[in-house]
Amino acid sequence: MSDQILNQPQETSLVDKPEPATATQNTFSILSGLRLPDSYSASGGTVLPLKATYGKLNKHRFCRVHPGDEYKFRCLTVDDKDSGETYLASPDMACHLGSLATAKTIRLAVDNAGTPKLIGEPDLDPSGRRNLWHSSLKHAIRLAEDEWIRVQANMSAGQYEITASANDLGFPRWPKQSMEELINDAFAGRIIDSSDHPYIRQIQGRV
Repeated sequence: MSDQILNQPQETSLVDKPEPATATQNTFSILSGLRLPDSYSASGGTVLPLKATYGKLNKHRFCRVHPGDEYKFRCLTVDDKDSGETYLASPDMACHLGSLATAKTIRLAVDNAGTPKLIGEPDLDPSGRRNLWHSSLKHAIRLAEDEWIRVQANMSAGQYEITASANDLGFPRWPKQSMEELINDAFAGRIIDSSDHPYIRQIQGRV
């Protein structure tokens, strides 16, 4: 009789036993330890600030423009259509450059990915002649001081088309560099401050 009782199969419960409450907590603790800091670099060093470039607003990303006067720099710019380069020129070079030099205000912009860019805000024509490219760009820059906008050229309309972001994209990540530092980086080797500059020698036929 005792052998029969010993040989009977043990009943197993079909109900799963609950996991310990601490298992989920331990998982979160492990994940928090795996999160990389924003300053992480694969080389183990510190991520340096991005250098700004000069150009147009990115038509594929929403952008903001810094409203502060400390990030406005009015100067002469020269667009070399052949090389695609833009130069800054000192005021005393205007007599050598003529109509090739254009007065613009350099502004700091940043897109929603945190990439800084310097853009040129044009002066309005002092004669009062209407230029929709210039006026629509200035309007876009004014809007971008307070909200996220995207700008692209509308060739058929002869002006820039402005799109406002449907959602709040948060506070822009402005670079910590001063405007002087940003300009020095963006225009390194592209400043015309002498009549012997290669660009001036070229347009005067002194190459």
